[in-house]
Amino acid sequence: MARQRVVSPVVSPTHCFTKELSSENPPSFPAMQRLYELAIELFALRPWETLKDSQLILIREGGQGDLRYCYVMGALGEVYAMHAYMGPESYLYYCRIQLGEEIQSGEFLTALHSLYVEFVPRSELERQDRDLLTWLEHPRAKGIANPIFRASRPGFHPWFVTAEEAEALAECIRATIVVCHAVRRGDGKRFWSRGGVYPMVLPEDGAHPGQRIELVEAPVPDEPPLPPARADEAKLSRVRGQDLPLRGVMELDYISTGAPIGKSNERKACACLSLAVDAGTGIVYAPHTSDSREAPGDSLAQVFLDAVQATHVLPKEVRVRSTRLRNCVAPLMESMGTTVSISSRLPALDEAREHLLAYMRG
Repeated sequence: MARQRVVSPVVSPTHCFTKELSSENPPSFPAMQRLYELAIELFALRPWETLKDSQLILIREGGQGDLRYCYVMGALGEVYAMHAYMGPESYLYYCRIQLGEEIQSGEFLTALHSLYVEFVPRSELERQDRDLLTWLEHPRAKGIANPIFRASRPGFHPWFVTAEEAEALAECIRATIVVCHAVRRGDGKRFWSRGGVYPMVLPEDGAHPGQRIELVEAPVPDEPPLPPARADEAKLSRVRGQDLPLRGVMELDYISTGAPIGKSNERKACACLSLAVDAGTGIVYAPHTSDSREAPGDSLAQVFLDAVQATHVLPKEVRVRSTRLRNCVAPLMESMGTTVSISSRLPALDEAREHLLAYMRG
């Protein structure tokens, strides 16, 4: 008589992603279960068949905090997801993309703060995702979409959600579901009829608490300034203590490469480079490598002072490619007699940049 195979019952944990979020607050299993149920409800509505990625849905954190800007992807049949951009700076990048502006992936990762659920084939799941879906008893049949939950913080690659992020993502999915139902009822014809005006889902008090939808204006925010560049005081004193000649032009830039830095079981930071190049000779000074936790201005100050110490010459002019970078480094440079100008073309630096990025990719 053939022996029957004994299948051990699946035992779910009390918390999820504990190794990956060892220094943070991992979500409880019940919280991930609620998030999963909302994701399945959203997928069943197939919102990408009725909503475009330009049709934002707004919600405030906890009903009264910072704005979150939600949208669905899937109209092209390539990626099925709901993203929530957190705060005005991330919304600004969304607006730039909608206007067709080309943004490098490294720059995007450096500034973006978002939460999302994406529905992917089983072959694209990480081990942690497979474990979670097993505990949730998610079907494994061929062709079944599998939800994954991620947080993308400024300067970091997407990673697993914390307890707080799981709660925030659940709010965003719930708001998207509310609007999807309103659109199906025919109430959504006016939601996106005016540019820059979007439906906002608000909590409703009373004997039968629920949610209501109001139309609100969401103007494109201004880009926030970078913090002023700060230099190492000892290094700065040594440079100022020398009677250095003032000549030549230096091209200076800060580059977010997007290359991941970190161990396999931790959130990966994005590698960044600060480059200084002599505009006349094309000589590339030693680049300064950092991750995005170091302020761009501080990184630029470092590569600038290193170049000055190596050449024993202060550049008469420093050229950067944006007003934002100019305002960041100008006080430091001008304190040493160096002027800072903006140039849309930095030919010597761009050549060095392409070589360095190609080397990193290779």
